[in-house]
Amino acid sequence: MRPGMVTLTWTSMNIDSYITQVRKGMEQLRELVCSINDIIENRIEKNLRKGSKILLVDLPDDSSFTVSDFVQMQQNFISSKADILQGKNREIENAVEDLIAKIYANNFEIFQEQISESDANKLREHYNHFMYQALLHSAKTSMNALKKRIGSRGGTNVLSSSKPFFSVDVQLMPPKVSLSPALDDIQTCINSTAKAVLACYKSVLEWGDSDQTFFERITKDIELVRVALLLTGCVQGIRNTVADYLETFTKVGILESDV
Repeated sequence: MRPGMVTLTWTSMNIDSYITQVRKGMEQLRELVCSINDIIENRIEKNLRKGSKILLVDLPDDSSFTVSDFVQMQQNFISSKADILQGKNREIENAVEDLIAKIYANNFEIFQEQISESDANKLREHYNHFMYQALLHSAKTSMNALKKRIGSRGGTNVLSSSKPFFSVDVQLMPPKVSLSPALDDIQTCINSTAKAVLACYKSVLEWGDSDQTFFERITKDIELVRVALLLTGCVQGIRNTVADYLETFTKVGILESDV
């Protein structure tokens, strides 16, 4: 459009060819913008939203589990979701590379002057950061969902729930009363699940020709560390409630022996 702004006038002999060239350039630009918007909306942003919503734990509300069954079930489930996350990661990376290639492939001189490898890398870093944020959101949501399902908030008594998270038996072995499995075993189970959630990011590769994964970046996030610490200590919040509950059996046993 520069000739029309600098040299051409309405009396110029080549005005018609100039207008035709401008219209052709505008149409080319329109097609480029539509193509870019399609890549960004349907291949990048859509997959980012889907990736951020992936729940890495399977927590049905109407089922109870033994400790051993729960660990194995979660490990299998997390492994399958890790494959999906890596798939989304690769789709987004490829979409970003296609976006850059499409811009480079056009014949707009002004684009060729402005777009450098540094600019392309900035675009890659921009969407790589959003990929990291999507993975981080998925991890936090999964950990918080596990914590909520366990019912540690507000001192919820898992033993009185209609559908307890874990199948727990009370064993009367005079003069002691105990739980099977013990709370320590349940906490170990939860810790193993939390570690499996974080470990799944070892299979989600960083962009480019690197062997690095998102694992190190994810596990350094201070908010996720805080959630993980709360989760690995969630059973501690119900120990007093459980102790009071077990004490009722001890009292019953004493009364019966007196009779």
